[in-house]
Amino acid sequence: METESKTEKLRPPYASSGVADAMIDLFRRLNPPKIDSKFIVENNIATTSNAFTALDFTKWVGITDLEGNVISEVAQKLRLVGEERNKYIKEIIEKSYADLFEKINVAEAKKEDVVNYFVTYHKMGSGAAKYAAALFLHLCYKYGIPIAEGLKKKTHTGSKKGRPKKDKKENKKSNENPQKTKDNPRPEKNLNEGEILIEISGNGGLYFPFLAKNKTELENLVETQIKPIIEVIKLRLPNKEE
Repeated sequence: METESKTEKLRPPYASSGVADAMIDLFRRLNPPKIDSKFIVENNIATTSNAFTALDFTKWVGITDLEGNVISEVAQKLRLVGEERNKYIKEIIEKSYADLFEKINVAEAKKEDVVNYFVTYHKMGSGAAKYAAALFLHLCYKYGIPIAEGLKKKTHTGSKKGRPKKDKKENKKSNENPQKTKDNPRPEKNLNEGEILIEISGNGGLYFPFLAKNKTELENLVETQIKPIIEVIKLRLPNKEE
């Protein structure tokens, strides 16, 4: 069964809405044959530490295969304009989240129902599950998939009108530590059995989290993300004799 196969191989995406939208829209201006962490960072879609969230998203909705190769038929349709394009994106969302739609009546559900789906059926920690739910609801809202009225207020989209203004202290904190914005969600440390979270942090807002669910993911993180970051960090450190 397709849904079962996807559950075994892929992690539900919990990218920010901005990252997900950027991945869907990038084919209007670019035609990459393959998408990897380097491509994500070089095109300012996500930071090095969060590039994996963009990759998870493209694989989940079928823009790329498991190796990151772009599916040409999908990319071509993402270059469409108007209602035809929106209709196609709606279809791939409904297909990629078919199991969720089967188990949850999103037209009547509460947000905790969607969050609990990711916790129960995908064994995600509560922090990652909340981000996964927020992304799913954003996609539904943006592409016209009916959801409960109360859920529309909890998506990443929506007007800022009516929201309380943040005070200056909150804004200052946000500017001092950009790694903790909604575009760079920091996973909670209540990990599931078998998961490992590696964190690299330092002064000046330096923070890189890496989450691995198995040996293969861990080895990939070390080779493709952690080692390059270590080399960059070395440049910021003084030599021993200094």
